Amino acid sequence: MLIKWGSIVVKGSGKLGGHVFSGGPGGASVHTLAKARNPQTKYQMAIRARFNLLTQGWRDLTESQRESWYGAESEFSRTNRFGDTVFLSGKNLYNALNAQRLIIGLPILVFAPLPTLLNENIVTAVNIEISTSKIFISGFFTGNANYMVVATSSVSRGARSVNDKLRIIAIGVSYGNGGALRNRVEIYDGYVARFGEPKIGDKISIGTYAINSSGQRSTVYTVQAEFR
Repeated sequence: MLIKWGSIVVKGSGKLGGHVFSGGPGGASVHTLAKARNPQTKYQMAIRARFNLLTQGWRDLTESQRESWYGAESEFSRTNRFGDTVFLSGKNLYNALNAQRLIIGLPILVFAPLPTLLNENIVTAVNIEISTSKIFISGFFTGNANYMVVATSSVSRGARSVNDKLRIIAIGVSYGNGGALRNRVEIYDGYVARFGEPKIGDKISIGTYAINSSGQRSTVYTVQAEFR
């Protein structure tokens, strides 16, 4: 749950007591939290496994290792959903950076890293072919780098806010010239594994974000695409 305090409360976002708070062009809203039909999917279980691994990892750190994370709190800033710049606590920073590293197959860092530059990440077009089972993503990327590919299930053409519906479907690898992503079949298969077989005409939001060796992640860049 994320709350922005004013004279009383000016904004709220997240879950609290069985309800979800959100905001958009039409104003603030609250609705009852719907319970997931299957809380034991392999994706949810993977998230829990990472959380448990990092929780135990933090407990096992030496005092000097923890101090390195406390000392790095001011080095890593991020922007929350309200557009405010925030800094994570040492423990939360350890969890956030290492969770991203685990996703791309890197080991857990016990000492805090230094911030490093993020790879270029701009999606300009997506071509999806059901007949060949391929999703081709073109844009401006750093050459020979990994990118997380995220997508939504079928959405209406006029849908504007989709960030809460994005799910990881694959890791794409950029070509040497940084103009597109490889692993096109794997990206398509990842979509099917996550959302099921698509139909011609289905419209989705799909995009990418970069994760660097320090565990920092870039802003998600998405476009709308249609299965053809």
